[in-house]
Amino acid sequence: MNMYIDTRDTRDTCDTCDKRDKPWKESFKGFYKKHSRSLWLYICKICGDKNMADDIFQESFYRFVKAAPVKLDEYRQKAYLYKIAYRLFIDQKRRLKTEQKNFEEIAAEEVFEMRLGKEREIFLAMDMEKVFHLMKPQERALLWLAYVEGYSHMEIAGITGDGEKSIKVQLFRVKKKFADILRRNGYNGEEGGLI
Repeated sequence: MNMYIDTRDTRDTCDTCDKRDKPWKESFKGFYKKHSRSLWLYICKICGDKNMADDIFQESFYRFVKAAPVKLDEYRQKAYLYKIAYRLFIDQKRRLKTEQKNFEEIAAEEVFEMRLGKEREIFLAMDMEKVFHLMKPQERALLWLAYVEGYSHMEIAGITGDGEKSIKVQLFRVKKKFADILRRNGYNGEEGGLI
């Protein structure tokens, strides 16, 4: 994971920048230290590719610094950063879709076909992260934002650009799909959890 961003004075090259930017730079350094790891994990989980996650991570912070949303409180800055990352992810997926026939979905179907019969017990031992990656990237993003980051429906709507009611419906369907994947593969939910 390459989480290095050069926080040195990149804005001083601009003729219009002045010394008033120093407090913003200092607050950005703290903001970066506080939120960089969780942002990278979020991106990595939704895209499933560490190299792509690194690229999106770097570009997200670059665009965040470029926009310099200093008038927002820290919570809204974080949501703004996640929104940038999500949009970059969507753009990247659209670009890749034209180049590659949704490899992830094909691979997920092949995994299900291979797991029939004797291998059913082996699949039960598979950790939740692997099951998580059997879902579409947008579905993973919704689950991550709602249940790992703790965002509300309204906040997720702001990040993804969908309506709040649409997010509620999508989350309901994604939870049901996740539970169905687990049930199809032998997890009955008796030990608690999502199901």
